[in-house]
Amino acid sequence: MSDTRARLMRIRAYLLENTDARHPVSLRELCAGLERAGIESDARAVRRDLAALQENGLDVRSRRGEGKEFFTGERTFEVAELRLLMDMVRASRFLSQARTESLLKKLAGLSGKHERTLLAAPGGGQDSLQAGNEDAFRNIERILSAQQGGKKVSFVYCEYSTKKVLLPRRDGQAYVVNPCMLLYAEDRYYLIADHPAHEGLAHYRLDKMKRLTMLAENAAPQDASFDPAAYARSLFSMYPSEQRWVRLSFDRALIGAMIDRFGSNVPMEQTDERSCSLYAPVRVGAPFFGWVFQFCGGVRILAPQDVRERMLLMLEAARPCVGAWPDEPAKNQI
Repeated sequence: MSDTRARLMRIRAYLLENTDARHPVSLRELCAGLERAGIESDARAVRRDLAALQENGLDVRSRRGEGKEFFTGERTFEVAELRLLMDMVRASRFLSQARTESLLKKLAGLSGKHERTLLAAPGGGQDSLQAGNEDAFRNIERILSAQQGGKKVSFVYCEYSTKKVLLPRRDGQAYVVNPCMLLYAEDRYYLIADHPAHEGLAHYRLDKMKRLTMLAENAAPQDASFDPAAYARSLFSMYPSEQRWVRLSFDRALIGAMIDRFGSNVPMEQTDERSCSLYAPVRVGAPFFGWVFQFCGGVRILAPQDVRERMLLMLEAARPCVGAWPDEPAKNQI
């Protein structure tokens, strides 16, 4: 490698590692750093290198202090963006401890040394339960490869036994599906897939999939009208149920909660001084009814009628859950 190329790479690395708007360096400091690395330099050559780096995409900025000083301006990620990504990694229950530490180190490496103290400070999610192995993480790459190649995937799907270990379903018989999309929801990764034996799409947790392989068999063409974002919004707790268009009435104070749930584009209207209504596609199942119930009457199902009746039936079925235990006195019943 020529001295010029070596000097350019060393200056670039030095600026990214050691400088920011609060920590500029002078030409003298840059030259001294190069000398310590065994690279001969002079101020004139370093000025040319700084100009070349700026012309080729590095945001080299300068300002006057006691002399002219230089620092790295805009980076690929702002400090706040890196901290957000790192906190999300820390909070993930999908990643193993080893993978978490590896990702945090890589993300921190995108900042300068003066910013790493902020990035390393305690943040949300550090006490989260984490995955015990790398299988689920590796499954992401395999599924993406299958989608890119338009191929089916095969895997053994598992469930937890009473001894808290994953055991294969269907006596270990492989599931063969058409992969449609990957979805990260509720701290887990899911494969949304078309299974020939299922009506509608099926959901599979990546951490419960073993021996996942891409097959040579071509996957069935995906419906051109399928909207992954709309599908994800219709789900409640990843419960794979029938989609219905549901009209809801809700207290005005819950507008924010409705937008958080259904998105800002959901059709919404004010029905009276205290209430509004909306119309949205929903995967109707127990998680949806539980979501409605959490608002203690603040959200009401207006239509369709059969969905209203299913809510009533679920509430009736839940009545025994709030009764007394068999050995408790009747007076303690709620």
